Amino acid sequence: MSKTTVNEQNITCPLCKNNRGIITGKPEISTAAYQFIRHDYSVVQCANCGYYFVNPPIDFTGEEWQQLYNSSYFAEMTKWHQKQRIIDIQARFTKLKNYCTNDIKNFLDVGCGEGWGLIEAVKLGWNSYGIDISDNRVNEAKNGNINFTPGNLPDACYPDSFFDCIYMDSVLEHLIDPVSYLKEINRIMKRGGILYLGVPNEDSLFNNVKRILYRLKGDKISEKIKPFETPYHVGGFNQTSLPAAASKTDFKIVELRNFAAHFEFRKYTINSKNFWMHLFLLPVDILAILLRKEIYLEAYLKK
Repeated sequence: MSKTTVNEQNITCPLCKNNRGIITGKPEISTAAYQFIRHDYSVVQCANCGYYFVNPPIDFTGEEWQQLYNSSYFAEMTKWHQKQRIIDIQARFTKLKNYCTNDIKNFLDVGCGEGWGLIEAVKLGWNSYGIDISDNRVNEAKNGNINFTPGNLPDACYPDSFFDCIYMDSVLEHLIDPVSYLKEINRIMKRGGILYLGVPNEDSLFNNVKRILYRLKGDKISEKIKPFETPYHVGGFNQTSLPAAASKTDFKIVELRNFAAHFEFRKYTINSKNFWMHLFLLPVDILAILLRKEIYLEAYLKK
């Protein structure tokens, strides 16, 4: 598929407000999302900041999004995957402590999901707050030591300069307007506080391989983001657009890292489709390390 440039009459980048972009293809649409589709959508990359987004803008209602983000959204984890997630969270929290100018008292997990981050924050003695569009917390994360709010961050009305650190893992790519969320996070964070951001790297080698496979099949599907099927990523970042988002919202990046959960096939049950797919793609994962094109990005941002 040849690249098509769209002009200012067609698009506005949600991140930098630029009016030129490149169409990368059409988004896939799941059976669950099909009933809510009201437009002919394309996936576009901003010609200025490199951010990937959907054009025209998605107009799903809050109720429609909530139907998509139900309890079945979270896949069953293998024991290895659950253990690895806790190890990763603990390592990130250690960095939060090291980078934060203040002693950490109040902690917020935006898009807290099943609540593993909330549980670890309580163990560290932090006042633990969580917010998510749906309550999918495990039982251990539903106790009196955790303050949970259902809904969206802007509607929570947290006080100014309240949190010492804020954690957002695999959330920013789900937001129609990531800049407004980051500005709200800046408002509620104390000076010297630290924000953790984890997002997929849309320019990963894995996505490059997907693009080749799509083109060999003759598909016009974009390999970038998945706005209308699990995991419902409506925006996509790379090593250019993530720093651009930080600079737009008065944060300073103190660390930016490209990484992956190596041997990702261990996340899935043996003989499942995802197990065999990731096992088959193991050589791609190894090559991605050498090329610095792994599938995730993480950043620590300071106010």
